[in-house]
Amino acid sequence: MFISSIVLTNFKSYQSASFSFSPSLNIIHGLNGMGKTNLLDAIYCVAMTKSYFGTSDRQMIHDGQAFFRLESKLLKGDEELSLIVKYQQGGKKTIQKNGNAYDKLSEHIGVVPVVMIAPNDLVLIDGLNADRRKFVDSTISQINHSYLNHLVLYHRLLKQRNALLKRFQEEGNFDPILLKTYDLKMEMPAQYLYKVRQQFFMEFTEKVQQQYATLSQRRESVDIRYVSSLEKGDFLQLMQDALQHDRYAGRTNVGPHKDKIECKLEGRMAKTFGSQGQKKSLVFAIKLAQYEVIRKSMSVKPLLLLDDLFDKLDHRRVDQLLSIILKGNFGQVFVTDTQLDRLEPLLMDLTGDYVEIKIDDLHVE
Repeated sequence: MFISSIVLTNFKSYQSASFSFSPSLNIIHGLNGMGKTNLLDAIYCVAMTKSYFGTSDRQMIHDGQAFFRLESKLLKGDEELSLIVKYQQGGKKTIQKNGNAYDKLSEHIGVVPVVMIAPNDLVLIDGLNADRRKFVDSTISQINHSYLNHLVLYHRLLKQRNALLKRFQEEGNFDPILLKTYDLKMEMPAQYLYKVRQQFFMEFTEKVQQQYATLSQRRESVDIRYVSSLEKGDFLQLMQDALQHDRYAGRTNVGPHKDKIECKLEGRMAKTFGSQGQKKSLVFAIKLAQYEVIRKSMSVKPLLLLDDLFDKLDHRRVDQLLSIILKGNFGQVFVTDTQLDRLEPLLMDLTGDYVEIKIDDLHVE
């Protein structure tokens, strides 16, 4: 699978621009602030219906304009795809596949599998468990649409239950029987999410360890551990046990939305004890493991988007990463960097064709 072209209209820093790509390697270079990352984000938006960086639809509209539009052409096996993402300020975002609009944006997830690596991914190590859960949910949702449906259902019910708890606080009353109706509805999606996440980490942790061993030349060991409150017993019983806590906190305190993902280096928490280089290598290992899980599950090579590839990496880790990219079983790859000379080792050892895109003050060469 690969994206052959994309046209950006009023998207972030681009008022109007079009790009054609190689099915293998695409090098995008230029000074900071010229739009390299925005181009990758446009590709990501075509695949996942939203910005990788959490930018709202309204904020993705070019200054002074009222809409944005992304139009792309892809080849997936023998199938040619035309994908259009449109958003009009004050309206709803729509996505068309071969001229037909989806009823729900979630229906598009998984059509164009993608993995993106960016400097702010250090949040997977230094951030909150919510950041790591978001990554896990995004990964599984691309390969398991039933998981995405259960996730949407669970969070809708969770939002309603939390609103009810907040209302009880404000009104000074409490109705455990009414809360119980939500517990019963949440049980099925909660158990489903827990079981699928368990199965996911059985494979994912091993792949992270393999990737990190290559990046660190086996100098350090790594472990990823999934911890869930549902390990302690039945969901309904856990909800009952937490009832008074929920009442006084005004929110739900057990369930998949509270799951933890621990990242450890040499048996110690990477967030606290890891160096910047170690953390960056661990992020790469996590993302490369994500790529392998998606590729194996879907029998399709995802798009691989690498933004600011060498940020905060020493020469040894850079060499290992370049070796992985050159020798790895990847499909279409996009790499951005400010300095083309840092990518020369990648280009010198490359046997196939590649496309080089220079972005200079939004002038594309």
